[in-house]
Amino acid sequence: MTEEDLLSQLTSLPLEQLDAIQQSLLLRLEKKEAERERLKKLPPRTSNDLEALAELQGLDLSSLLRDVKRYS
Repeated sequence: MTEEDLLSQLTSLPLEQLDAIQQSLLLRLEKKEAERERLKKLPPRTSNDLEALAELQGLDLSSLLRDVKRYS
């Protein structure tokens, strides 16, 4: 569909229907933005990144990690 086809279809619609389309698009954008924000706040996905997980929780695991490295 070209831009010209889209514009011709949109111009044939009544204002109420155009408003409904606009509201639907705005709602979709809000949902996508909320999902993007939610995913930003998730902890790291790999369990190997213990330091990042600890930092998110406000913990200092540096001495524990040094001990683990020393004994492994």
